[in-house]
Amino acid sequence: MKLINFNEFLAFKKIRKSMGISEDFKPNFQSSEAIMKELKLSNIKTKGLDISFDELVVAKDKTLEHKDFPGQKMLVYIRDFMGNYVKDENDMSSFPKFHLSWCQALDKMHKSKRYDRYVVSQRNDGIFLLNKTLNGKVVKRDIELELNVCKYCLGNLNYKGYSSSYNLKDHIFNSFNVKEFLDEYNTEIYIEPTHTSSSQPLNEYAEEWSKISFDYKKSKRFICQDCGKDCSKDTNELHVHHVDGVKSNNKATNLEVVCVTCHSKKPMHGHMLTNPKFSRYIKF
Repeated sequence: MKLINFNEFLAFKKIRKSMGISEDFKPNFQSSEAIMKELKLSNIKTKGLDISFDELVVAKDKTLEHKDFPGQKMLVYIRDFMGNYVKDENDMSSFPKFHLSWCQALDKMHKSKRYDRYVVSQRNDGIFLLNKTLNGKVVKRDIELELNVCKYCLGNLNYKGYSSSYNLKDHIFNSFNVKEFLDEYNTEIYIEPTHTSSSQPLNEYAEEWSKISFDYKKSKRFICQDCGKDCSKDTNELHVHHVDGVKSNNKATNLEVVCVTCHSKKPMHGHMLTNPKFSRYIKF
């Protein structure tokens, strides 16, 4: 019996159109795994894909690859930026950098256990999709921004002689071209390929965060877990810190009760030192 060609099946074509799937997309119905991989890689090449660090592989040439796509080089960046601390949204230096290799910046984030905030991308036009947060809430999603390449990565790869030519460093950095990099470093083309991946939760506080944080402070008797300070007389001096940086992860293992001073010493919290609402609590 001859099987139906689902690529030409009218009902399937209508469903595909309603889902916004291009007519050029020809799924292989013999392998659901192949379909998942193809959609996953499609996301990586267009809007990016949320990952955890254990999905990254450091290749022999020191570049980054996704474990499902060996030979395909990945650009890695932080999806969310804090609008509170971006003074000029036209100034790329205010935004996160994108990474090409396992550099000291990524290694520091990994050792600080802040590894659920990253996205992999192969979009080759130099544009990245980011979310803007204000006071811990996502206020604008999928903002198209140009980002600067990480200088640590250029040095780690010695890209175009970056580490060996002091005079050319600025030129190599300023003229970096994403497409040129991917064309040069990709060693294998994956046609079969990834998951309509639903993104990880937005990096914002839960609606009931005020109650969660107060109850957790109370469970710790309003005492800073780092320095032992008793903040029961002024509970505003006590914060609840998310260890992995993911504000929606409110498991007890991911929470720490800390005073403002100790909180400001946590990775990626140095901005608290210049925030007026915390100044009266900060002790150097």
